Amino acid sequence: MNVTAEQMEERGFRSTLDGVESFLKRAFGYCESLFSYDTYQFDNYEKYVVTVFDEHHKAMVRENQFPKDCLMAYDMGKRFTMQ
Repeated sequence: MNVTAEQMEERGFRSTLDGVESFLKRAFGYCESLFSYDTYQFDNYEKYVVTVFDEHHKAMVRENQFPKDCLMAYDMGKRFTMQ
């Protein structure tokens, strides 16, 4: 997601996505969500004029949190195969 966890809550995204997840559970019997927050948007921020993002912060999140998110996604995929 392009927003922080706090922004997601403030903007009401959680309730919308909870509704989608609820529908998918009814339709398919199993569903779970994984949110990756504050994601990196561009390979090279120097090519774009973007003032709403802090490139250095995004890079830190990408370096420190994104690998953990990828591992959680991998683990989620394993759980899906068990369903």
